Amino acid sequence: MSARGGEGSGMGIQTPLSEGQTPLPDYEVSQYFPRSRDMTPEERRELRDQYGVVRTYFKSRPGKYRDVQRWLNQARIGTTYDIYLTHSAILAMVGGAVGATVGLLLTFWLANLGILGGLTSPVTAPSGITALVSSNRVLFAGGASALLLGGTVGGSIWALRYYYPRNVVANRERAINVVLPHAITYMYAMSYGGMNLVEVFRALADSRDTYGDVADEFDMIVRDMELFGNDLFTALRNARNLTPSDNLEQFLDDLVSVLDSGGEVTSFFEDQSAHYAETAKDEQEEFLETLSVLSEIFIVAFVAAPLFIIVTLMVISFLGGSTLTQMAVLIYVGLPLGMVGFLLLIDVLSAPFVQTGGVTLEEKRAEPVDTTPVEDDERFAAYRKEQRHERLVELASDPLAVVKATPWLSLVFTVPSALGFAGAVVFRGYATPSVAGFEAAPVVATTLLVVLPLLIVTMPLSYFHERKRRREKVLAERFPDTLNVLSSANYMGIPLIDALDMIARWSKGVLADELRIVRNDIHWNHDLTEALVGLGNRLKVPHLTRTIKLIAEGGRSSGDMSKILAIAAEDTRNRHRIDRARQRAMSSYIAIVVIGFLVYLMVIVLIDASYFGAIAQTAADAEAVAQTQAPGFASLSNVPLDTYRALFFHSVIIMAVGSGMLAGKLSDNDAISGLKYSIGLVLVAVATFVLV
Repeated sequence: MSARGGEGSGMGIQTPLSEGQTPLPDYEVSQYFPRSRDMTPEERRELRDQYGVVRTYFKSRPGKYRDVQRWLNQARIGTTYDIYLTHSAILAMVGGAVGATVGLLLTFWLANLGILGGLTSPVTAPSGITALVSSNRVLFAGGASALLLGGTVGGSIWALRYYYPRNVVANRERAINVVLPHAITYMYAMSYGGMNLVEVFRALADSRDTYGDVADEFDMIVRDMELFGNDLFTALRNARNLTPSDNLEQFLDDLVSVLDSGGEVTSFFEDQSAHYAETAKDEQEEFLETLSVLSEIFIVAFVAAPLFIIVTLMVISFLGGSTLTQMAVLIYVGLPLGMVGFLLLIDVLSAPFVQTGGVTLEEKRAEPVDTTPVEDDERFAAYRKEQRHERLVELASDPLAVVKATPWLSLVFTVPSALGFAGAVVFRGYATPSVAGFEAAPVVATTLLVVLPLLIVTMPLSYFHERKRRREKVLAERFPDTLNVLSSANYMGIPLIDALDMIARWSKGVLADELRIVRNDIHWNHDLTEALVGLGNRLKVPHLTRTIKLIAEGGRSSGDMSKILAIAAEDTRNRHRIDRARQRAMSSYIAIVVIGFLVYLMVIVLIDASYFGAIAQTAADAEAVAQTQAPGFASLSNVPLDTYRALFFHSVIIMAVGSGMLAGKLSDNDAISGLKYSIGLVLVAVATFVLV
């Protein structure tokens, strides 16, 4: 929507310039935002009567919150700054009140326990004030707790709400910068096919499923012209002023210059496509540097730091302290939550660089056929029966087809199997699911009750997931070359259906099978666009589906399929290069993560085998221990070695699972891809403890 929208629009500014204000240059969005000015008491009273005290405060200070309004516009949050900040203030006050109430209740609870009775003031004060505070400890402690907790909760809510739009804008900026080269390629193909510029923008705006936030930006341009009656230049300038992406802003500036000078738009799109492909590559390299830093942070935070803390707590325990609870909290709560948080952080940073899944192109012929007119025909029942028979035959020939397409469905079978296996182990008495059982035989009990059920669940899931990813990688590698061959063949005068037949006969694998389906589809139905749309929906690879949409739409608007195919091939190749660059750059850091786990495993095994073994041998002779132990030290016979062994082994298993999933997240931006690493590391850990 244009920056000139009214108060209810959500994307515009709610009040016009007041009389006497000096407008800014036409090329600045700030011209639509009112500046702060002194208001008369009557004007303030009218605003309070109409909007209330809180909203009037924000509404009368637009200049102070200019950035918030711009963030809201760029984040496409459908509200104006004064409404948004009013809601934020109300939420902050409610949160502060709840926090203050919790603080008071906490104070009275501590007072009932007698904890507040021994408190003394750390600050020197006159005797009168000290006596007053001492006689009213609960009152002053409650007030301090209410202020502290209420202020913290309320201030946190306000800060989160205030800066939330800016975070959304930052994410949208990265997403736009990543997809922009492909969107420009799409516009180039549509323009080359003969569409005028407005039709190109409309086609891109309708492609939200494949071009995401870039499509939203161009949808704003189209709506600015169609709903508000602005001309193309005004709509482009409004979009330029409101977009969060500097790259898109520069692109729109250059486009306006080309249009203003009467230049060739198609050639401009071609040049810009190559330029922004390089820009996307540079952004990817910067992101990979961030991932490399995060992988090194992981080694420090989840290998070195836990080892230091565990050894320190263990030494304190040997000196007579009680540290088992702290160590258990670190291993069973701190490590898992820390690793999950780390994976979520990488996921948030990676989100703008990933094409979202579930991309489905609109297939017109996929609409259900109305069979009502023929249901009374005597042949209809036989037809339905034959359909059911064919589906049953297809299911019997490949019963795992659904699981292959959706690996998560394997959990329907593996989770009950894992639970059944664990139940059988307990029933047969091989292991006991209790703290005492894990302490008595930590490796055996954990392997039978945790590791093996975990492998039963994860190994099929990992297998089918890797099988699906391998199919996608093969398609991504071969698709650009296939498009180039089709383009060359079509350029030499070979009809597309004959070229498809030629490639299908010479090729093998899943891509060859799909090309044969497309060839037959075109031959039988004589509809190239719908055949390609069907191909895109069957492949289920988001960036390939985007490319196929480009070919289908370009073929609909142009008779020169050779050029359209060449454009699509280059777009697909650019995407594949970026993915390969990430895998190559991250391979060394995956090795670092794996080596970090092996170091952790080695230290834990050395402590268990060398240190605990020596302690156990020494503790076996109680008299010798009593003679050699220094006064004041705890008896080594009281050290819970079995508990420590169980904690150490469990920490290694948790580290194995977390390190493997992190490796998958770094290489493929998919934690499930890291299951293969997790499975391998878990097996190494179990084998090491069994052998040692």
